[in-house]
Amino acid sequence: MRKIIAVAAVVALALALGGCALVKTGAVPAPPTPVDLNPKLASGQFVQKVDVFEVIADSTMSMADPYLGSTKLKVEKDLLSLFDGTIPDLRLTAAARAFGSFEFLGGDTSRLLYGPEPYRKSRLPMAAADLSPRGLSPLNTAIDGAAQDLRDQSGRMALIIFSDGEDMEAFRPEETAARMKGAYGDRICIYAVHLGETAAGRKQLQRIVDAGGCGFVAKGADVASPAGMADFVSQVFLKAPGVVARPAPTPPPKEEVVEAKPQAQAAPVVTPKEPLTIRLNIEFDTAKAVIKHIYHNEIKRVADFMKEHPTVKAVIEGHTDNVGKEAANMKLSQRRADAVMQYLVTKFKIDASRLEAVGYGPHRPIATNKTKEGRQHNRRVTAVFSGI
Repeated sequence: MRKIIAVAAVVALALALGGCALVKTGAVPAPPTPVDLNPKLASGQFVQKVDVFEVIADSTMSMADPYLGSTKLKVEKDLLSLFDGTIPDLRLTAAARAFGSFEFLGGDTSRLLYGPEPYRKSRLPMAAADLSPRGLSPLNTAIDGAAQDLRDQSGRMALIIFSDGEDMEAFRPEETAARMKGAYGDRICIYAVHLGETAAGRKQLQRIVDAGGCGFVAKGADVASPAGMADFVSQVFLKAPGVVARPAPTPPPKEEVVEAKPQAQAAPVVTPKEPLTIRLNIEFDTAKAVIKHIYHNEIKRVADFMKEHPTVKAVIEGHTDNVGKEAANMKLSQRRADAVMQYLVTKFKIDASRLEAVGYGPHRPIATNKTKEGRQHNRRVTAVFSGI
């Protein structure tokens, strides 16, 4: 009897010790803490350059392959979470889409996960949580779907693709990307995060990005750290004040540069420059146009830029949502634009001859007016610069 009790005690101790070791070995590491980019925005080091973005996530069969000590799909979900947590407090419209196989047989090869809608933290990783690696790699259908998702959006856009770039040559997604670029022009740039190690996959993603005319391909391993992801997010969503966010113009062919007729030389041969726009995060009381002191530094960003560039001029644009009568909204947007212009003149001594105030009322929305958040995005003031 004593022998049985002794053996039982030894077994119990061994299980207890083994259980502790198992708990320690199987402990899940805490997710990395994203870098906070908001101080760089608050200090004026960066300004917003993108108004709308859509993420395309790869959930195809090859995403079950090993990568960075896990699977490509698991790494993708972790990166989507880190990406989402790193985006600073910007007023954005967002959407997400996945491609792969979503039904046992047949069915769509691309699926809209959400949006377009006002951007909300955690929406992206939650939407991608249930993705599983199935099906072929028809990235072309996802890019076509994204082009449709964004058709009613205004402002500058970014398409961000997370994929291994594998097994999609036959679908020629670069041609689909070129069609999307043709539809949206310089308003859109395409970025990609390569979740793999093969040169072929990276080259495929590079062809897609090249078709977009601007953007770049980042390695998944390079953006897996908080600092690496912060650099990626900064390049996609932010820019230094005064830097125009547009691709470099393509030089004209040599035979068009050498021209006998002066008037032919004067004709434009490159894409016209898109004016630099700074959106001011100023909120007004309902039906009011009085600027509160807390927005002094927000307007100071415009003043500082104009002082650094004494030849530029600015149009201060006022916008509203579509609630209420159109005539009243037109007047309200004009009063708010006038108020910001007057603030620049009286508080920062900007010459009034360099400024113009225009109210557009509800006619230039950047988000839906069907939701509270969308209406809030539409109630805005922007400064559009010329002569840069």
